[in-house]
Amino acid sequence: MRSALLLLLLAAGCAVVREAPPPPPLTPAPEIEGVPQPPVRSESLAVAGLIDSARNDQAAGRLANAAASLERALRIEPKNPRLWHELARVRLRQGDYAQAESTAQRSNSWAGDDRELRAANLRLIAEARAARGR
Repeated sequence: MRSALLLLLLAAGCAVVREAPPPPPLTPAPEIEGVPQPPVRSESLAVAGLIDSARNDQAAGRLANAAASLERALRIEPKNPRLWHELARVRLRQGDYAQAESTAQRSNSWAGDDRELRAANLRLIAEARAARGR
């Protein structure tokens, strides 16, 4: 019994301690239509993967797929204002101007003091309104 306990203690002392992986880096946003986009910060690797997928789909013109990826990301991080902005950009490209405007407004409701994001949302709202003739 004593030797089994000693072996167990020795084995426990040899356990490998793994460090937590570093947080995912900012997902760089490509320039779309010549306008640089702010990066999206996420603590979730799943969300970072969905953002990458959405951006690839958007660049390839697969807007419905891009929107679906962003909607899944928003189910994980519903208060992430940059995800709302990304979805608003997709809605704008889809020609759903009312949805683009309301989604950009939702982004602003979570944006806090992020001036860059608020400005990008206001530009998007203005573009959506102009497209609607308002």
